[in-house]
Amino acid sequence: MSAKKQNITKNFSINQYSNCEDSFFDRQERISGWDQEKLFNAKVMVAGAGATGNETLKNLALMGIGNIFIVDFDTVSKSNLSRTILFRKSDTGKKKSEIAANRIKDLALAPNFNVDYFHGDIVWELGTGIFREMDIVLGCLDNVETRFFINRQCWLAETPWIDCGIFELAGHVCVYSPPDLPCYQCNATKEQIIASRVRYSCDSFKRAVINEGKVPTVQTTSALVSAIQVQEAIKILCGHKIPGGKKLFFQGTTNDYDTINLRPNKNCIGHVSYPEIIPIPISSHDTLKNFLEYICQNEFSGSGASLDFSGDRTFVISTACRYCSQKITFYKPAFKILDTDTICQSCKTNNYKNSKNSDSDHVTKKTIAKFNLEDTEQKVLDMRLQEIGIPLMHVVAVIDKNNVYKYYELSDDRPFIFTNIT
Repeated sequence: MSAKKQNITKNFSINQYSNCEDSFFDRQERISGWDQEKLFNAKVMVAGAGATGNETLKNLALMGIGNIFIVDFDTVSKSNLSRTILFRKSDTGKKKSEIAANRIKDLALAPNFNVDYFHGDIVWELGTGIFREMDIVLGCLDNVETRFFINRQCWLAETPWIDCGIFELAGHVCVYSPPDLPCYQCNATKEQIIASRVRYSCDSFKRAVINEGKVPTVQTTSALVSAIQVQEAIKILCGHKIPGGKKLFFQGTTNDYDTINLRPNKNCIGHVSYPEIIPIPISSHDTLKNFLEYICQNEFSGSGASLDFSGDRTFVISTACRYCSQKITFYKPAFKILDTDTICQSCKTNNYKNSKNSDSDHVTKKTIAKFNLEDTEQKVLDMRLQEIGIPLMHVVAVIDKNNVYKYYELSDDRPFIFTNIT
């Protein structure tokens, strides 16, 4: 053997042997532009834990997403079981979000995997700050109201979100990328706007009885839609620029696919944003008085500042019985009042025999739009922020004596929401 060959042989060595089968993520990490470390660190909210939500959670867990937050207000029913991989027959009647969270712990492959869940009404019980925590939000929803809400919160938080929907053998997926237009609400139809109010009476109280339509569909459609939704999410989380407002439709009956470029609407109210958000060490469990005393300090909004509910939610002092006009006192946020609560006990007892009004008539309400230390009655000042209608980790609007607005996040709510996600 020549000296040259001897030298080459001597200098060559194997420093490390790697068996590709030892890594959970070997195959996907071979994809150009893939960043598994970013997926390990990502925080993903999945809104809706039904058929599509189950598929989406399964996909995220197996692909190595490190932090997942599940939100759903519903319980498992028998009809869910043929379309959900995470639920079992014994889960009937249990909280979807909790069961899904427990089951994906067994599926998750990311090191130090974390999952939290919230069983409740996302529209009224979760604040903008929670959306600010997320890297992306995946909507696996079946109603327009919640889509409008998530769209608005994601724009306020400047967090991308991906909507999906299913119907029979058809489905759609669309990416929205704040602050780039369009937003979901930009292309809302008249029918969608009407549908977004189906839970409420004409006077904005919740309907006690709702005739909910059930969407005809099958598990294969959920699987297809979820696969596209999660793949788009992975691309975004890995740092790829995905243009928003491109809605992908597929019709499984004929296997037709189509992409529609949605148009921005500059007059749309769904894509507003905050100029600046100031975190403060206050929780929605603190009293209104404590909150106002804190923000009235000179370094914040100063003496005389007010918490402004305008355009966000409504706090109701009282209203008139819709049948006899007798005063009914509440001291509650409007979303905690049912339409049946606006009928006095006398009219209920008498079976509405003296009824004069109807659900479509205007009902006078006494409300509070702005709260301050000077004018708000003590009874209200002593209430917790949550009791007047402010959700967990919300961003609230405060106006000072010079009509200048500042926006504060209730950051001390974080431990009440996230017990595992850091």
